[in-house]
Amino acid sequence: MPQQLEIDGIGQQKAKLSDWKKANNIFTHHSTHVDRIDLQWTCWDETDDVFIFIEKYGDSAMGFGSSEKAAISDFCQKNNIECPFWWR
Repeated sequence: MPQQLEIDGIGQQKAKLSDWKKANNIFTHHSTHVDRIDLQWTCWDETDDVFIFIEKYGDSAMGFGSSEKAAISDFCQKNNIECPFWWR
């Protein structure tokens, strides 16, 4: 049985990263065509079209990392967004 998290006042429920991303309008992408491992994952929000996001905010507003978690953490830190509660 998958591990479940207990949340005060709610009891046990399964927490999924995909649900958190959907609720917070967060998008990620993994590219194996990037030479630097610390830039293989990217993270952004608002639109699933990364080119629209970059045109509006620039790539410096994106999160980058060697893993999806690292990219999301970088993006959240840059944009003052609270990371998934189970990462604390």
